[in-house]
Amino acid sequence: MRNRIVLFSTMLLLLTLLPLSGCGYPAVSPKTYEISKALYSVCNQKSTERLETVEELIQTSLEKNEITEREAGWLNAIVTSANEGSWETATQEARRLMEDQTGR
Repeated sequence: MRNRIVLFSTMLLLLTLLPLSGCGYPAVSPKTYEISKALYSVCNQKSTERLETVEELIQTSLEKNEITEREAGWLNAIVTSANEGSWETATQEARRLMEDQTGR
């Protein structure tokens, strides 16, 4: 069962990030940008405890319509990467999401 979950998570991550390869993230909401900053910090510090807090923040923000489903998907893909131990990849993606907002 755990293997299926990991496989599903990996496929979800790839499907979420695949369309972004080479073209970057489009403009996101201020709340998504704020969460991406927190996510970058958490991933940079490799803090599994704080990662859980960010996961909850993503879900709460989605429920309050502060972020879109699409934005939640991008953020959750980064969280999944970190949860799988790919901290460097997660850190880079969070940074990329923030950098792609510069000048907008």
